[in-house]
Amino acid sequence: MSTEGTGRIADSALRLPDPPTELRRRRVSIVTVLKFFGPGAIIASLTIGSGESILASREGAVFGYTVLWAVIVGSIAKGALVYASNRHITLTGEHPMMRFARVLPGPRGWFPVLLALICLASFPGWASGVAVALGDFLESLGAGSATAYAVGFLLFAALLSWVGGYTMLEKVQVSIAGLMVVLVLVAVFVAQPDWLGVLKGLVPSSFEYAPFVAEEYPDIVTTSVWVELAVFMGGLGGGMYDYIGYTGMLREKKWGMLGHSEVDAIGRQLSSMEARSRIPLSTEPEDVANAHAWSRAPLFDMMSAFLALGVIAAAFMINGAAILGEKQQVPEGNDVLTHQSAFLASVAPVFEYFYIVAIVMVLFGTIYAVWEAYSWTTYESLSAVSEKIRARGQRGIRPFVYAWTGIGALLMVASGASFVELITPASIVGGVFACGIYGAGLLYVDKVNMPQEYRMSALLRTLVAIGSVFLTVCGVIAMLSYAEVIS
Repeated sequence: MSTEGTGRIADSALRLPDPPTELRRRRVSIVTVLKFFGPGAIIASLTIGSGESILASREGAVFGYTVLWAVIVGSIAKGALVYASNRHITLTGEHPMMRFARVLPGPRGWFPVLLALICLASFPGWASGVAVALGDFLESLGAGSATAYAVGFLLFAALLSWVGGYTMLEKVQVSIAGLMVVLVLVAVFVAQPDWLGVLKGLVPSSFEYAPFVAEEYPDIVTTSVWVELAVFMGGLGGGMYDYIGYTGMLREKKWGMLGHSEVDAIGRQLSSMEARSRIPLSTEPEDVANAHAWSRAPLFDMMSAFLALGVIAAAFMINGAAILGEKQQVPEGNDVLTHQSAFLASVAPVFEYFYIVAIVMVLFGTIYAVWEAYSWTTYESLSAVSEKIRARGQRGIRPFVYAWTGIGALLMVASGASFVELITPASIVGGVFACGIYGAGLLYVDKVNMPQEYRMSALLRTLVAIGSVFLTVCGVIAMLSYAEVIS
């Protein structure tokens, strides 16, 4: 899908390379959509093991069907900001973080630095949390020490990521994860949930812990319902610690301006612009039409990823309510993965054994993927404000990201904290609040720097704006509740 540009950057206006024929067609086939499903698949694989299988099941168990709306709202809010971010880099060849460093009011580069600090602080929590969850699960099966497993998985995954030795295993993991998802979807109908309750849960309303939670799990009810919900929202579909890197990964797809033969020179040209100047994209009708066609590539990728994640999260949440809630079982403490085997067992008892293999593969895939994703996120954040980091490149800063994430994660594993305790701060701040303020930055850049013909549609602006407000407010409330400033 790489397309070389033939225009000269010396021209007064920048022109995108010609898009593939499939992106020009008015009628879009499923084959075309899946053809452009690339980086989104990586994000989906990063979150399915934790955000969906653990957190969605937990929310269903403790809240019932009443927070199903959060799956829809969260998927749309995060999907819109991811698309807006990926659309920007596709049309300009420049990561939004580079634009943030130059355009936003205040000290130069403060916003990318803030996001970088949030992401760096989040890395160890998520890496250690997933490793601990998997280690606890294996220990519950009588297979050995949870701590030893968590440390072993972290180190082995980091080594495989460093040398790139996971290709064959990754294909097996995708197949197994796919079958597990299919079985979980089948389990929704086998469980015969309260469909009226499901429909009611799609409409936002007040929510509280199920009555049995206070009696059986008193520690959970000491947590604010907003903190509980925000942790799920942060895990749903990932957070800024994933999305900044996700946008950077599009460089390898060479969509739009990223496929221009002189994309590096274009980047230097854009970096020398006055802060509030319009990006000099050609407004000729043919060039604008090319831009609209290219914008469909990141749209197809985002829609495929977030539609899949939304359906999967909803299925796990419904099963959590219908199966775990009925049994008064909640994924919590050192036992966040065991109860979900009942989802597959409801289809056929033999699948309970398959669940063991599936969940190990899925979570190990998550632990493996974070190393490369976090390296991209760190590079894209800090290269926006540092020429030295741009010169080093993503590969050049990998040792520092691996060391920071690895040492931090190992220390957090040694603390003995549970999965939920480890991920809660990172999920609230990096998975919810940071997403909200990032969306606000995208809206500002789109208004200030993009020519009228290249700006977001009214629908996309509205979705990003509403999503940004929702995620920011939700994140602030959760942070204040977590810090016990408010009850």
